[in-house]
Formats: sequence, structure tokens, C-alpha cells
Amino acid sequence: MIARYRALFSVPGYSRLLVSAILGRLPSGMFSLAIVLFVHAHTGSFLTAGLAVGAFTLAGAVTGPALGALVDRVGQTRVLAPAAAAQAAVLVGLVLRAQAGAATSSIIALSAVAGACQPPIAGCIRALWSVLATDEETLETAYALDATTQEVIWTLGPLLVGSAATALSPAAGVLLCAAITLAGTIFFASSRVSSRWQPSMPERPRASALRSAGLRALLCTVVLAGVVIGAVEVGLPALASEHGSRWSAGPLLALFSIGSMAGGLLYSARSWRLAIAPRYSALLLAMAFAVAPLSAIHSLAAGYLLSMLAGLGLAPMLTAQFSLVGALAAQGTSTEAFTWHRAATIAGMAAGSALGGSLVAAHGAGAAFAVGCTGVASACVLATFWRRHIDPLHMPHAPALPLAQRDMAAS
Repeated sequence: MIARYRALFSVPGYSRLLVSAILGRLPSGMFSLAIVLFVHAHTGSFLTAGLAVGAFTLAGAVTGPALGALVDRVGQTRVLAPAAAAQAAVLVGLVLRAQAGAATSSIIALSAVAGACQPPIAGCIRALWSVLATDEETLETAYALDATTQEVIWTLGPLLVGSAATALSPAAGVLLCAAITLAGTIFFASSRVSSRWQPSMPERPRASALRSAGLRALLCTVVLAGVVIGAVEVGLPALASEHGSRWSAGPLLALFSIGSMAGGLLYSARSWRLAIAPRYSALLLAMAFAVAPLSAIHSLAAGYLLSMLAGLGLAPMLTAQFSLVGALAAQGTSTEAFTWHRAATIAGMAAGSALGGSLVAAHGAGAAFAVGCTGVASACVLATFWRRHIDPLHMPHAPALPLAQRDMAAS
């Protein structure tokens, strides 16, 4: 394991890209809580706060692929920097307008605009890994570490917002998001690898990344797999509440994230002989089995252990998805393809949260976990049934070059 990570961090430019990508994406783990706390503080309504967060998230999911496609046409810096500046400005405007007593509709609209300006750093960094990777094993290690460090974002982000809101004010949480977005994005976009990245084709194809049948099939499984994430994020707080310990929701979610990080490190520590397509199906099934015990527990003590075990399959599952997206994306559409992956994951999470949450009141926390297992198991069935479609080896445009060197160019 150490040798593989040492080799990865010895690649010129890798360390800065990883650190700057974490910093630039850190607000992703902050926005929801920051907006909820701020809007509720100024309107007194959790409904308005929820609508504002929903508008922010939905707008980001809708515009993300368009911004990714623009990156594929003109390069990363020319999209990332203006998007970050625009989002920071809108967030500042949101704070000022809300403090001035703006109408609910105005607050929700500004939240949507801020979400629409979300810099597509996630898509950009995943496209850049194949620039730096020297072979398939290194590329998969990079993807695995990317998936693992995402848990840092979701764990540290809410802590920063909560600290800023408690020590200063709810507005400080939103302004902190704006500052980190701007600083982190500029730090990332000004790196040598990102700033010199150029589209691999003189003119990006007019058609969307979705013209790839393999990518479309994969995204269907991504939506279903995302259900388990949303369901678990609802189910664990519900489990804590059922056992009269609402404060335990935080530790349970943290243990789920820790399990994901451990799983990602273990997954990337070995070389896999099984091809990526059947391995993805196996990882989906493993995720279903990992979460299933949560639906049958009767004590909070068991919840602590099983929540961490449930997280073990998450980062490996995401890693396989990243590898497949990078391989299935048609030439010239890599960044857009990764933003479609993000949108599909968000859609699945939203469905899992909504369906799981609706069943908790009537059937308890176990129902939410059952929903998650059903979603990811369905993804496994679909991935197995469509294996030929999502297998890069069966792509009609399969390149002669290694996948790690395809669809990327850097000066």
C-alpha cells in the first residue's frame, strides 16, 4: 500500500492538485447546513430553509453538465475562476438581501443562482487524474484516493459551518463558504496541470457526453446506487432518534464516513485481476450486503459498529464508477461525463432520502436501510445485465492507447 501511494505522490503536481481539490470542494460539505442555518435564522421557517437548499442543489445538478461541457471546449481555468467568483458574489448578495428583509422568493431564487454557479471542480480533477497517471493501476489508485478524501469534505465541512455559526453568526457560515470557494478554486485552477490543460480535440464534438450508450447505461446504475447513500444519511439519524439519543446521529454518520475511508484505502492497496465491469457489479452487491444488517439491529451499540461496516463499500463503489466514467466517456467529453456522474449521484441520493424518510415514520429506521439495500441491489442487477454495455473492452471506439492516456492532453 505504502509503495503505491508513494509512487502516486511522487508524480509532479499530484500533491497540489489533491490538496487544492479538497479545499475547492470543501464547501460542498458546507453549503446545505450553512444555508439551512442562515435562512432559518432570518425567516424562522425550516420550510423556506429546505426550499432554499433544494433550489441550490437542484440548480447545481442541472447546470453542472453544461459547465463541464464548457470546460471540455475552452479549458479549466477559463470556466472555474469566473464560476467561483460569480458564486462567491451571489452568496454575499444572499446574505445582504436576507439581512435587509428580502422576500422568501428572493432568498430561494438567489440560492438557486448560487447553486447554478457551482465550479465543476469534481469533474475537472477526475479528468486530470488521467493526465498524471502513468498506467491503469496508478489511475485507479488516484480515483480511490479521490473517493476516500471526499469523506474528509463531508466530515470537516459541517464542523466548520457549525463552528462559524456558533462563534460568530449564521451569516458567517455562508460567507465562509464563499471565501473558501473562491480561494480553493483559484488555488486549484492556477496549478500548472489545471491551467495548462487543453481539450484533447481541436473542437469538442457538438453532441453531449450522453451520446455514449455505455455512459448512459452506467448512469442508470449510478442513480440506483446513489439511493443507498441518501437512505443511510436519513436512516442513521432516525436510528439515533428511535433509541432516544439524537446526539448520536453525528457519531453514527461520522463512523459511516470513517468506514468509507478505510474501505477506499483497502481497495486501492491491492491490484485487481477481475476486470472493472464485473468488479463494479461485485462492489454493488457488497455494498448491499454491508448495509443490510442495519435494517435489523435493535440497539444503538450495534448501530455504531454496523454503521462503520456499512461504509466500507462506499469509496470502492465510487472508485469503480469513476474508472468506468473515465473509460466510457467519448473523446473530448470527459469533464462533462464526470459532471453527469455527479448529477446522477445527487438524483439517487435525493430519491433515497425522500423515500427512506417517508417510510421511517411508519416503519422505523430499518425501512430506510431496506430502501438503500434495494436501490444498490437493483443497480447490481442492472450492471450485471448491461455488463457488455458498460465494459470498456466492448466499446466500439475503444482506443489503442491505455485508458489512462486517452481523452486528455496537456501542454
